Amino acid sequence: MRFVPLFGVRVRHDYHGAATCGDLSCEPTPETLRLIARYRLRIREVPGGLTVLAALAADGQTPLVGLPRDELFAFHLRVRNADFALFTDLQELTCKTDPVFSNEALAASDRRTLDLTDRQSWNMEGFVVAPGDTKRQFSLAGNPLALDGDALKTPQAADFRLMPPAGTARITAYDAATKILTLQLGAAQPDLTVRYRVRPNRDRRFLADVELRYNQSMPAPGTSDAPFEIPFKVRAGRWAYYLVTDQKGDFSIVDTRSGTLSISFSAANRTTLNDFPDDPDPLASELSRQYPDLRRVRFLSDQAVPCSIATRSGIELRLGDQTLLRPLPNP
Repeated sequence: MRFVPLFGVRVRHDYHGAATCGDLSCEPTPETLRLIARYRLRIREVPGGLTVLAALAADGQTPLVGLPRDELFAFHLRVRNADFALFTDLQELTCKTDPVFSNEALAASDRRTLDLTDRQSWNMEGFVVAPGDTKRQFSLAGNPLALDGDALKTPQAADFRLMPPAGTARITAYDAATKILTLQLGAAQPDLTVRYRVRPNRDRRFLADVELRYNQSMPAPGTSDAPFEIPFKVRAGRWAYYLVTDQKGDFSIVDTRSGTLSISFSAANRTTLNDFPDDPDPLASELSRQYPDLRRVRFLSDQAVPCSIATRSGIELRLGDQTLLRPLPNP
């Protein structure tokens, strides 16, 4: 029986450049495994991702089992490299309460980069209204979030919704400290149900989820792997070198590589720690304790440098015009 690619998923990380990123694995959920079995599909793990394969019928062209549109394939992203957070910019990811990479908004022949979205979780609570009440306060059992899911915001009355039939009732106030919701009620008011956003019960073993809807963004079976991409950006930080010496003179750090990608260590960011101790710098403080009688100099790069697996081999330590050490190790 012949199998052809149905779709693929690959992790792309700027840290690795054009090379394969093996820092994450893409694991199918139990529901997806049942989906794979139902439609006689196969999963082939590849470096940096996976490919889902479909069996072909006897004609060698059509799938053996037809796959209807809108079926959902879900996967978990698991971190395999303990140092992943050290070189990855996770700011956009950590702003999500339940991050999901999705193809929902992609169209046919569109870009292959998955969108990072936020899965929404909601809670509903019902309240009994006594006859004749015109104003009531209800204490919520759950823990509401702001409507946009931002856990740092304090929920307001506008973040809650009354589910129909609500009559003429309306929410007038919410006290986040006591979780008390105040409502103005109408005549012959029916019992009420309120809906609000909550923090999802997220599985912290995984970095994020991937949800791929079998929609128009999917290629025809067997036409190509056409993998969807999950992109990650690198962190950037200023490089620091520390020199401990008994020599005098003008020491400097120089990147001999020319062009816009070179790193500069100007005199403005060169500090003689004997004259200007920097107590908040733990390494500077430690060197001061270990080598109080020696000259201690810190060289700080002028700009933040993006993390990269590629080694910069042109950085050297100089005394005046004389090269003392080359290449210096990358921080």
